[in-house]
This record gives sequence, structure tokens and C-alpha cells, in this order.
Amino acid sequence: MKKCLLQLLVLLLASAPVFAQTTVSGRVTNSADGQALPGVSVLVKGTANGTTTDTEGRYSISTDPTATLVFSFIGFSTQEIAVGSRTTVDVTLEEDVTRLNEVVVTALGIERDTKSLGYSVSNVKGEEFTKAREINVANALVGKIAGVNSTAPSTGAGGSSRVTIRGNSSLGGNNQPLYVVNGIQMNNDNLGNASEWGGSDSGDGISSINPDDIENITVLKGGAAAALYGQRGRNGVILITTKSGKRGQGLGIEFNSNTTIEKINNFTDFQSVYGQGVQGIKPSDVGSARNSGLSSWGPRLDGSDFVAFDGNTRPYTYRSKDNLDKFYETGHTYTNTLAISGGNDFGAFRLSIGRLANTSVYPNSEYNRTTGNLDMNYKLSSKWSGAANFNYTKEDGNRSNLSDAPGNGNYAILFLPPNFDASWLAPGYDPITKEETQYSSNAFDTNPYFAANRFRNNTNKDRLLSVASIRFAPVDWLYIQARIANDYFSFRRQSITPTGTAYRPVGSIDALQTTNFNEMNADILIGMSKDITPAFSLSASIGGNLLKQSSDVVSVDARDLAFPFIYNPSTAASRNANLSQPRREVQSIYASAEMGYKNMLFLTLTDRNDWSSTLPLNNNSYNYPSAAASFVFTEAVTVPTMDFGKLRVGVSRVGGDADPFQTLAYYSTLGSINGRPIGNFSNLTTNGPSPNVIPNANIEPLQVEEIEIGAELKFFENRLFVDAAWYNKQTLNDIVQASVSQTSGYDFAVANIGKIENKGFEFLVGGSPVRSSKFTWTTTFNYSNNKNKVISLAEGQKAMSVAQARTQRGFINHIVGEPFSQVMAFDYARNDDGSLTLDESGLPTASGTLTAMGTGVHPITGGWSNDFTFGNFNLNFLIDFKSGAVIYSGTNARAYSYGLHKETLKGREEGISVGGETNTAQNYYTRLADISTLHVYDADFIKFRSISITYNIPAKFFNGVVKDLSISLVGRNLFYIKKNTPNIDPESNYTNSNAQGLEYGGLPTVKTYGININAKF
Repeated sequence: MKKCLLQLLVLLLASAPVFAQTTVSGRVTNSADGQALPGVSVLVKGTANGTTTDTEGRYSISTDPTATLVFSFIGFSTQEIAVGSRTTVDVTLEEDVTRLNEVVVTALGIERDTKSLGYSVSNVKGEEFTKAREINVANALVGKIAGVNSTAPSTGAGGSSRVTIRGNSSLGGNNQPLYVVNGIQMNNDNLGNASEWGGSDSGDGISSINPDDIENITVLKGGAAAALYGQRGRNGVILITTKSGKRGQGLGIEFNSNTTIEKINNFTDFQSVYGQGVQGIKPSDVGSARNSGLSSWGPRLDGSDFVAFDGNTRPYTYRSKDNLDKFYETGHTYTNTLAISGGNDFGAFRLSIGRLANTSVYPNSEYNRTTGNLDMNYKLSSKWSGAANFNYTKEDGNRSNLSDAPGNGNYAILFLPPNFDASWLAPGYDPITKEETQYSSNAFDTNPYFAANRFRNNTNKDRLLSVASIRFAPVDWLYIQARIANDYFSFRRQSITPTGTAYRPVGSIDALQTTNFNEMNADILIGMSKDITPAFSLSASIGGNLLKQSSDVVSVDARDLAFPFIYNPSTAASRNANLSQPRREVQSIYASAEMGYKNMLFLTLTDRNDWSSTLPLNNNSYNYPSAAASFVFTEAVTVPTMDFGKLRVGVSRVGGDADPFQTLAYYSTLGSINGRPIGNFSNLTTNGPSPNVIPNANIEPLQVEEIEIGAELKFFENRLFVDAAWYNKQTLNDIVQASVSQTSGYDFAVANIGKIENKGFEFLVGGSPVRSSKFTWTTTFNYSNNKNKVISLAEGQKAMSVAQARTQRGFINHIVGEPFSQVMAFDYARNDDGSLTLDESGLPTASGTLTAMGTGVHPITGGWSNDFTFGNFNLNFLIDFKSGAVIYSGTNARAYSYGLHKETLKGREEGISVGGETNTAQNYYTRLADISTLHVYDADFIKFRSISITYNIPAKFFNGVVKDLSISLVGRNLFYIKKNTPNIDPESNYTNSNAQGLEYGGLPTVKTYGININAKF
């Protein structure tokens, strides 16, 4: 650390003499419309001294009268202007449609000209994530990039994200992309998820990143783009480049402050006619009040008296309308980032400190994140250079329980009867004994205020991402680079059921978990780029990588605590402890070559071979070849109105290894009897022993083969652009847990049996319909349609179970011949003639077999983004849409059984007649709650996702003290233009796992409003 501070001090001191030179300033504009051009590079010719223009196109640079300034910008002709005796140099740049191509960062950090790429790459600027922002930056990708499906589970601030690129390619494994931050391959594992029996979302890796530090995000979609990353790139790669200092820019300071408030979305539209009770009878004493609990099968609300759970007599009137607003609070998020940057001819630095503080809409739930980012690059000589980046994050919070009712305040508050005022339950416990205030005889229906005030899911994480590299370029066309990167985090979780809980009076420690994770990647890369002849160019690289990954997970749970309010496992009569220490090592070599002909025809070949420690020795070597070609046909022929045209094609094979401990069987220790140790035969997972899974000593790596065809077109001096792609991706040899006969003593066996297909089309169109000196409108529209199909499982196996809802009436399965993540439900049982099968009471019955209702993953996604600039004002908004998925709603199923759903109003007075038998409405609709096909809904939607209105205050008002100041009003997740799910949000999955399409007891989604202030000095 001392060494880093010393380097920082040297850079600061070395930049000081620059200010003693003559200062030249000016403004750069577009010759076509007179608009200012931000981001133009201004460089003193022959030196590394340079700067860039601000949002008003203004610049200032220190130089001497003999210098020549070079002004360059993508899509414009470069200009060189001698300074002479002038101190003001204004420049007008001419558009050059022959230079519209950009340089982007691709696999392994190699920069490539976009025109040479034979695969799809998308780039998003960091500024798109900082105004109408998400706490987890991955959730902000929704609707922005064709082929990228970003889904935020309904789990609260600091929760996980789920991002997939071109569909799901593994039945049981990870389907999310690899995140690479400044060359550091970052672990993005989820650290805790809700499931059928409850739980909480403890976040993932990408939640550690501060959006204010992001310069840009590049998405490598297909296998040809990501093949050089080997097994970890099979789901695509998201490259995050953080901001850095610029050489020759002098000292600069940037401050960004973002403040938002969050309000819950209340989509419930429950009946308000009938109140609490059973079979048409309202509570008359404390016993009947508690026995009826959440039941809304009482008589019509008439204002007469009833006895509540607490013994008080109250009017039997409608009171529940504002219950959600009374329980949930107004959330607040404050995010502030201060950055200092500077540089001279020999190096540059940027240091930032960020702080995010969130108080959730869920009472007593919070999330805090403190970040520090230091980026340095230095030029040791004309041939030697280096760079280093350190990103530290500290996260802590208290997270809401989800899904199942016990300990979950989101559950009961949603289903309180119409005559029930939520405030009667506050604060949820006796102030002296701390015992839960019970309103129901079902102790597992936890008082929502008790859950919010007394339950704890505390998490704490410290993370350090670090990378250092050195580069030697003996000649201008050859370089050798060595780099070492490390990802370390320490995570701690404490989940407590407090003393006084109705269903567990002495309390319990549900989880005390400590995880220490470390991954080191060391690589070396030798590269060259040279024009062999005037017509033929060659770029090539060869290198190797060593990955070493280790994790130590200690988990403890304890019950029957000896002392109230003392949550120490040593005092428990029953406790369990587990230690898991998975290890992984992957050794890799790789190479690439790009050949270009006359700057119009390009061929790129790559190959990588990995050797993994998690596979058996005879199967641990696997190869990833790829080939991609592009033809810029506008270099060969002239097409009227077309400025640029390219066709591309790419083919690849990528794959992956198994999780640790999948090849051998192990013994697990179970303690001792009479002093003698005992154990059982068990397979291990990264989370501990799993005695019901048979390992596989001959497991092979999975493989993913892909072909991609695409085109890029630009028209009317870049006023219109189109990018389209078609792909076919096949997963072979997927590693899954196949069902086996239980007579074997096991439930599953690890096997290479899965085959999945993803075919799809991506389309992006955009441009600038209006572009003048006073007004500019830029718009883009993206659309993608991924057709997924499970081709095969094990021989004779037609379905693979993934998850089920707490109602045990909604399920997620993978079904042969159907898309990934099928939502399964029970339909009506029917006789041979199609009539309903009725039981002895005349009630309809549920079928004994499950019906596939559709996929829980939207195959169709897209977004429409618009940006309007009028003078110093800017308006930006995004509308996105998803289509083709369904969702099982546990909320609506429970609303049927509790008598809250509006459908249950029919027959309240006269009963329901089916097949000549008349039943009470309560009996009938409670039965329909089990007919789960009734509670599967079309999850299509169109959403007004975000908006920002910005005013850029002219710098002239600040006499040069402030270079740039902008104020923005922002909003996010504001409203649905269209949705089809009654009483729930269609985006209300409670997990980021492969079990997509289940809704039950999650945190309400929120809409946010706020203000963003950005200042540069």
C-alpha cells in the first residue's frame, strides 16, 4: 500500500510543472450542425500530452507556442493546427463516413477494430448506468442489448441479478456470463437464495461494482467472441472497464451524487366485500378470531361488532386498503462518489471513493456499500509500460426473508382480511417478554411486524479485486505482456430466528456461515500486429493462463438454545457444523491469428486448450477452437446511400468442466457413538455432503457448439444503422444429475446426458432522425427471439425436476421437447367424456399428472431507447418489453384459498353448484386453489423502465472553477404500459437460479424517483 501511495504522489508532483506552460483553450463543434462535440481527443503532436473535450465541447491544455495540436474523434476527419501565439483555438471537425468504425476491447483485453470482427459485440457507455441507476449494475442491462436477458429477482436492495446471453445452455449448471473487470475474472456466485422453504437473497459478485467507476461495458455474445476465455466463456462474457486517468490531462476532480426514494408497487386488487371468518361466520371471541387468522370467508362487511385476535371489539368494516402502505416504508438510497485523477507524460492515475447507503421499503432492512478504486498506468521507457488496478468493496446489510411464511413479513401482510387493520399487529411483540403477538392459531403465519423487527439475516462482505501487468514492446508491431489478477472475498452471514417466535419459542441459529474465497489468474501473452504487404495485414497472439481457485466455507446451525436472546451455538442442545474446502486448478494455453486483406476481408482463428483438476485424468483435457470471418463489402462496391456494410460469420466450440467433488465418493463424519466415530457414504458438493447423489469417475467436459451469421449496415452519413444476427447454439454432453431408481439407495447420478438447443435472431436498428444545431434526437430499438429446446436427458428420462413452490402445486421441470424451465401445474381431473371428475362432496378434483404450461424464461426481449438534446437540456428514456413466458403465482393461489381473490365473490351467498351438488364458496374455491393451472399467467409485459431529464449548466458561469456541472431528475421502474398478471408483478421471481417462473411471498417491487448531480473540476 505504501508503494502505491508513493507512486501516486510521484505522479501528482510530476504533473505540477505542466501548469507553468502556456494554456490553450477552445471549443470543438460539428461542421454539420454546429453542435458541441464531447470526448474529442486533443493531443500535442509528438508527445503524450493530451486531453479530451467536455460536454460543451470545450478543452484546455498546457503547451508551448511551437506545438501543433491534433484533434481526432471517431467518425470525423483528424485536424492538425499549429498553436503559434494564440491562446484560443476553436475547431470545426468534418464528418468522415469512411472512419466510422470503433476500436473495442475483446477477449483477453485485446483491442480490435470493429470492422474486422466476425462476431457480435455490443458496447454500452458507463454514463448509461449512473443516472436512473440500479444498485446492482447487472440489473441495469435490461432492455439495452439485443440477446441479453437481464432479470432482477424481487429480493430487495443488494440482491442478486440474473443475466443470460443467447439463452440458457445448461440444465443444472451456471447459465450466467463471465464478468471480467479490468482483466480480472470475477466470481459471480450467488451467496444465498430463497427456495420452497424460505430463505433470503445474500447477493452475488457483480453487486460489488460501483456504477460511477464504470467507463464502459462490452458484451461478447457468441462462442467465437468468448472462446479465448475457455470454459468460463461458454455463456458469453461481459467486460467491464473502469475509469482511468489520462496522460497529460493534469489534475481533475469529479463528484457524483445520486439520491432516490423507493415506493412499493401495489398490484393487489382483492375483494373488499366480505371479511374475516369461516363458512360465513365472523369471529365472536379470541379463539375464533385466531382460528380464522388469514381466512376471509366471513359474512358481508356490515359495520356490526366483531372480536379481534387481541380481544378488542371493533366494527366489522373495510380497513385493509392501506395495509401495505402502513407496513412498508419509503425507501431511500444515497450514493456519493468522489474521484481524483491526473497524469503527465509518464503516467496517469485515478482514485475514487464511493458510498452507497440504502434503507429498504421493508422495515429494518438495509444495505450499505463502500468502494475504493485505484487505477494507475505508467510508462517506464519507450519500450516498457505497466498498469495496476485495485478495487475494494465492503458490503453489509440486513435482508428480508422470502417465499415461505415463517419469519417472512412479506407473507401475512399481503393476506390480512379486509376488516383487518395492519397497525393492530404493531410492533409485533410484547415490549417486556419480547414474545410474538399472535393473530393466528397457525404459529407459522408469522406476525409481519415481528418478522421485520426481530428476525435477522445479517450479511457482511469484504472484496478485493486486483490486477497488475507489465508490457514490453521491443518494436512497434510486437509486444510481450505478463499479468497477474486476483479475486478475493470474505463473506459472513448470520440468520437468526429470535427468542419469542411463536413456532420456535427459544429461538435458533439458522445459519452462521463464513466463506473465504480466492482465485488467482496468472497469464502471459505475446502479440504482434503488422502490415505484411500493402494489401495484407496480420495480427497474432499466443499465451497461457494458470487459474488457482480455493474456497473455505464453515457453516453452523443450532437449536434449543439454553439462554434467551443469546445466539451462541455453544449453548445449544442441538447443533450442526460443516466445513467445505473445494479447490480447482485449470491450466490453459491459447493462440489467435487475424488476417486482413485490403482492409475489407478478415479471417480470425483462435484455439484454446484447458486442463482441469475437477475432471478425471483421462478426460481432463478439452479444446476450444473458433473461426470468424468478416467481409466489408462497401470497400469493394459502392452502394447508394450506404456508408458501411459488413457481413460476418463465426463458428466455435466451447465447453466446461464439472464442479469439484463430482468424480469420487466420500465418507462424511456424523460424530460418534460411545466414543467411536461414525459416518456415511456420501458425495460432496461445494456446499457440503450430498448423500443422495452417485458420483461419476468417467465424467467428461460439456461442450457447446455455435454458429453465427450477421450483418452490419450504416446509411445516410451514419444517420441510420442496422445490426442483425442469427445463431444456432447446441449444448452437448451437459453435466446433470439424472434420476435413478431409489432401490439403489440414491436419488440421482452425475452423468453426461443433457442436450439443449438455442436458436435465435437478434436485431438492432438506430440512428439520428433529427440532428441540428439546436435539437438532436437519437433512437435505438433492439429485439431478440431465442428459441430454446431440451433435446434429450438420460435414456428413458423425459423430465428433470428443478424446483417447486411452497404451495407444492407449482413446479419447474426441464421437459424433453420443450423449452428450458417449464412451469408445471395440476389441471382439472376429467372423465373419459371430458367432464370434470368430482369427489364425494361434488367438488372438482385435480389431475394426478402435471401439465406443462410454458417456459418461465422470456424468449422474446427488447427495448426502445430515446435521447433528445435541446440546447443544454437532455431527455432520455427507455421502454422495454418481454414476451413468451408464464409465471405460477402462489399469491393468487393463496388468495383463492383465503377468500381474497375477486373470483371468490361468486356464490358467497347461495353457494356453488357443480354436477348437481351445492358446496359453500369456501369449500369450492379452496379446492380451486389446488387446481394450479388456474394460477399460471401470461408474463408478457411492456414497461416504462427509466427516464432522466438533465440540465447541463454552462461552464461560463463558474469562471473556469467548474468544468462541467449537470443536474438530472431520474426515475426507474415507473409503470407498466401492459401486463397480464392479476395482483402481482410479472417480474416477481424470488430467486436468480434456474428455477424461473415461480412467484410466492417475495418483496414487492419498487419504483424509484430521485436526483443526480455530477460536477467536474
